[in-house]
Amino acid sequence: MNYRLRQERTVFLLYLGAVFVSLMSALPIVTASLSTQRYAVAQPQAPRELTFEQLDRNRDGYVDRTEAEAQPGLSEVFDRADRHPDGRLDKVEYGKALSLIGPRT
Repeated sequence: MNYRLRQERTVFLLYLGAVFVSLMSALPIVTASLSTQRYAVAQPQAPRELTFEQLDRNRDGYVDRTEAEAQPGLSEVFDRADRHPDGRLDKVEYGKALSLIGPRT
């Protein structure tokens, strides 16, 4: 075989090998970045349910209307859950209000 053709074939094969190695070395970086992006999009954060103690900021044993604004959906059912129309919820009334809001997904 011609020496020049053999040399060109060797250079071409070395070029293909270098391209293959560079692509394979970049593969873990690309797949790692894609997996974190996929999980960030696929798992939206659901609003978390606050406990009675977390909502009762002034520690008086009741949750009033201003404290209830921190829990999503509680302001809408506040009047239905308030057994004694005093404008504040105790622990039992707060439990009833959470059941009126519905389950969180």
